[in-house]
Amino acid sequence: MTALKVLGLIDNAGHPSEELELLVRVEGDDRRALLTRILERFYVPVFELDLARASKGQFHEAFRSFGTKEGVLTKCEAFFIRAAQAAGIELSKRILVGRHGSSKGRTTVAPTRHRPVTSSVAVAEKVPAQIPVEMVVQSDSLKLELADRILAKYPDFDPAWDPVVQAKWLEGMTRLYEGLSVAPADRNGGPGEA
Repeated sequence: MTALKVLGLIDNAGHPSEELELLVRVEGDDRRALLTRILERFYVPVFELDLARASKGQFHEAFRSFGTKEGVLTKCEAFFIRAAQAAGIELSKRILVGRHGSSKGRTTVAPTRHRPVTSSVAVAEKVPAQIPVEMVVQSDSLKLELADRILAKYPDFDPAWDPVVQAKWLEGMTRLYEGLSVAPADRNGGPGEA
């Protein structure tokens, strides 16, 4: 609902704009062209990039220019990626890598290659640096997989719902994203707290 308001597709009372009604009616190339115009109107800093060649960092920085909180930033990027794909906008593989819905049917994490170590001194130096990085990557992958599973079961938003149901849907979606963006230590009160 928020995205529709921000993009100017509904008013404050939740009534659809003529542009949204047209978007619902048109199909094919006309729909993709209209969706592209809508996205270009709002996401100006993002479209200043060459999206077919942009890096993940450039893409992220373009979204940071909106002043959005870090926890919501991933949600905004994911929304844009889905909308851009629906509009037929070419996005670089670097933007899409590791994103929700970017690889069809892949549910496992690629195995990590380990190099053989020749001395015990090298093991003592390398292991502490490698383990946290691998754990963070695995943790992030598990979070994304969990989010995918939850979102697959979550119903699509329906503007025809009662306002109370709409508010509860939005609250649930917000809590899901906030829960996924908070580190476990922060969620449990941090170290040193009981």
